[in-house]
Amino acid sequence: MWPFLRDGSHFVALVQARQTGKTFNGMAKLLWLALRYPGSRILVTAPKYEQAKNIAFRALADHLNRMKARDPELFRMVCGGSRRVLHTVIRLRNGSTLLAQPPVPETIRGHTAKAVYLMEANFIAEDEELYPAVLFALNTTGGYLIAESTPWNRDSVFYRMMHDTAYSGFSRYVVPYTEALAPRGPLNPGMVAMIEGQLRGDSARWRREMLCEWGEDADAWLPIALIALAQDSVIDYIPATARPEGEFHAGVDFGKHHDPSVVAVVERLVGHLYLRHMHVFPLETSYGAVIGYLKRLQDNWATIRSVYADKTGVGDYIVEDMQRGGIRNVEGVSFTDQSKEAMATALKEQMRKVVCTKCNWSGYIDAQNGEWRTTCPSCSSGLRPFLHIPYDAELFHELNVERYELSKTGRLLFNHPAETHDDRFWALSLSVSSAESTKTSQKPIAKV
Repeated sequence: MWPFLRDGSHFVALVQARQTGKTFNGMAKLLWLALRYPGSRILVTAPKYEQAKNIAFRALADHLNRMKARDPELFRMVCGGSRRVLHTVIRLRNGSTLLAQPPVPETIRGHTAKAVYLMEANFIAEDEELYPAVLFALNTTGGYLIAESTPWNRDSVFYRMMHDTAYSGFSRYVVPYTEALAPRGPLNPGMVAMIEGQLRGDSARWRREMLCEWGEDADAWLPIALIALAQDSVIDYIPATARPEGEFHAGVDFGKHHDPSVVAVVERLVGHLYLRHMHVFPLETSYGAVIGYLKRLQDNWATIRSVYADKTGVGDYIVEDMQRGGIRNVEGVSFTDQSKEAMATALKEQMRKVVCTKCNWSGYIDAQNGEWRTTCPSCSSGLRPFLHIPYDAELFHELNVERYELSKTGRLLFNHPAETHDDRFWALSLSVSSAESTKTSQKPIAKV
C-alpha cells in the first residue's frame, strides 16, 4: 500500500482484497490531506451511511488515538482535544473538517470539498448520479478523489474507473490477497488458507473477494447487475422490536444442522416490494425458537398479512405448530422442482420489472448480448425496480450464488455450490411469493 499512500494523483481507484487495509490506509491519507490543506472540507461516504460512521470514522479515530498515545502534544496541536473526535465529524485545529455523508447525490452536491472518499465504491447504488456530484464538489478546489472497493458490478462507475480509457486520469491499484500476507501485510497465511478451503466450492466469491477479479454470471439465476439495480441506499432493515405500520408478508426457510433458518419480511407499498427484515438464526436453533421469534415479530408487526413457511423435510406439523403458537395467515410450502421454479421466477420478475425515474416508462428488462440493460430504453435515465433491498453484502452474495440448469423435461432446476448457502435467497423468494399471491388493498405509509 505504500505506492498508494505516496501517490500524489488527484484521482485514485483501488481494487483490494478483503481485510487488506483499504479503510485503514484510505483514512490515513485523508488525515494527511486535512493537515496538508488547512481549512479544507473532506467528505466520506459508503454504500450504507453506518459504514462511514462505524468503520471509516472509527479507523480515523484509531489513527488519532495512536497519535495521542505516542505524542500527546502533537495530538493537542492537531485536534485540540478528544471532544473534537466524533462519530460523523472530526474538526482539526487548522480548520479542516472531515464529514461522514449518506451515499446520495443531494448530500454531496451541497458541498465544496478538497477530498472525497468513496468507500466500497462498487456497491454504491446511485453511483451514476453521485459521481458527477463528486466532480462538481471538487471542481473549484483542485481536489482529490479516492475510490476503493472489492469487485462487484461491471455496470458501474467504479468498474469504468479501473478499466475505461475515458477514466485514464485515475491512478489504478489492484491489491490481491497475495500482496497483503504477513509480514508484508495484515493477512495471516494460515487463516487465508482456511478461508480458501471453506470457499473451495464458491470459486466466484474467492476470485472476487481475494483475487480481485470481476466475476461472470453465466449460470447464476440472479446476475450481479439485477442485484445491484435492486439495491436501495435509502432503506435499512427494521428491527423485530419495532412496531411499523404497513402491509407486510413473511417467508420462513427452515434449517437446523447444516443450514440456518431465515426469516424475511417484505412490505408492499404502492405496488413496490421493500425488504424490511432479514434474520438469520445460528445453526442448531430449534424450530420452536424460530416459531417463537416469528410469533413475537407478528405481534409487533400487527399487519403481517401472510406467512409462507418451508415445510420440506419437516412436514405439515411445522405449520400446525405455528398455528397453535398463534401465528396467523400461515401457509406451508413444500420445496419441489415446480414450486422452487415458481418462487425463484417470482423473485426474478420483481427485479426485472422497472420504472424510469425520469419519463415513467415501465416494463421488464432483460439481457442483451450478455449484458443487462439498466437504463431506460426511452430516455437512457436510471431505472427503479419494483423490488428494493437494503445494502447487505451477505444477502447480495447469496442471491448471486444460486445456480440453475434446464432439465430434459424443460423444468428449471436450482442448486448452489458446495460449502455455500442459499437460505436468504429462499426466504426472500418465499416472502415475495407470499406477497404476490396475497395482493390486497394498499395503504401508503412513510418509509421506516
